[in-house]
Amino acid sequence: MGQIFELIADQALETLDSYYTECHICERENLDLYTYQGKYVMKNGEIDDDLYALCEECIKNKAVSHICDFQYIKTIKGYLESENLGEKEKEILKQQLTDKYQKTPDIPIFLQYTDRPLCCKDITEFKGYPKDNPDLYQKTGSFIYWEKKTIANKPEAYNFKNTGPPESLREVATFHCKHCNKNYFTFQF
Repeated sequence: MGQIFELIADQALETLDSYYTECHICERENLDLYTYQGKYVMKNGEIDDDLYALCEECIKNKAVSHICDFQYIKTIKGYLESENLGEKEKEILKQQLTDKYQKTPDIPIFLQYTDRPLCCKDITEFKGYPKDNPDLYQKTGSFIYWEKKTIANKPEAYNFKNTGPPESLREVATFHCKHCNKNYFTFQF
């Protein structure tokens, strides 16, 4: 489990480059900044919807939310519907998981839509990208494929050992459930 952000392993955490010099909320400089495309509800009720670079403190403690968060919230809701839960428990878990998601930077950057795997009534931790082709083949061959839900029979096209690697290894993101130790991967190109 990540020490800085719960849903991102520390070794997979990426800071923005030196082009970004200050947090878009607190305007402090000389600190690590993370990708966060979203909006911020200020104390006066106004909304700043032009966020991209935020510091850890603002992500964790300010009223921020991701742009197009409704898409992933729908995934959370769909996952919870598949679990054997009462309506009240579903609503409580939906809020807890949504809050956890909102307090996490946009890492990894999903090319199509945010799609962090869910498992054991929680969001899995992003572990990183395959480091090379043998690592890609091992992980995609043994990890569970996720696309808005667990896909029991991954498409043959995602058997990269047979079809060849994707254009970029960053198209494949790997995740780990801290509760049951299952591993997942997503593929977005």
